[in-house]
Amino acid sequence: MNQNEWQKQFRKANGREPSQEEFQAAFQRGEFTESRQKAKKKMKTSTVVIISVVSALAVLLLIAAGAAGYYYYTGNIDGIWERESSSFYSSKKDKWIDLDKQNATYGMDYHSFLNIEKGSVKTYAYYKLKNYEEPVSDESYNYVGIVSTAYTGHIRPMHKVNIWKRELELSISQKEFLKDMNRYIKDYIENKYSTSNYIQKLKATYKKDFQTQKKERVSYQKKGSRLIVKGYNKKGKLTNKAVYIKRTGKAAAKLSKDYKKAVNDEREGLEKLNAAD
Repeated sequence: MNQNEWQKQFRKANGREPSQEEFQAAFQRGEFTESRQKAKKKMKTSTVVIISVVSALAVLLLIAAGAAGYYYYTGNIDGIWERESSSFYSSKKDKWIDLDKQNATYGMDYHSFLNIEKGSVKTYAYYKLKNYEEPVSDESYNYVGIVSTAYTGHIRPMHKVNIWKRELELSISQKEFLKDMNRYIKDYIENKYSTSNYIQKLKATYKKDFQTQKKERVSYQKKGSRLIVKGYNKKGKLTNKAVYIKRTGKAAAKLSKDYKKAVNDEREGLEKLNAAD
């Protein structure tokens, strides 16, 4: 109770006013508190304004940091992604071509997946020729295996994820690319029937392909368990697109296992060809 309340209670109980000694003794025992408290020092208006501004900035920074963190998190595409569908624009036919439908007309099964680790993108791909049991040759009598793997699985990763731009940027130099390609051609393309002219043309084709990729912009968008990748030419026109689906566990392991089998089958076919009389 406060001082006034204590005094009223004392008068009611004793029928008189308390003496100074009784008043001091009761106060020391903590039976009441002072009626008047010291006035708090009023804060300056300028100080209040500064505190308000700083608090507002702190809130904005927290919101911005949270938004940036969320944007980065949703742009992270590390993992295994299997190609579900893809298409490209044919300037000659002036229309979009479904890759799987086109491959079917050539009697080919095409398989591809991305392995993205710490933002480093590596593409694994291979095709199988249907209705063939022995190696065949193209119009120039060059070896064409029943199973053939794409060069991207045999060289260093070619792209790096730029999360902030949502793009896949080329991460390999032309010198590095050509060095890796020379090794790839020697290990997986050349055989005893290969002509020097054919190999030189092949190297020139791969070099041109790399130069084309340097001029391209590749964007990506993650939608749940799907990844949409789009390629644009130097004029900014959309030229190709692919949809991938996220694979984990046994499904992801199977992709790797099937690819390794394709590599072994390809090498065995090449060895068989070189051993032929």
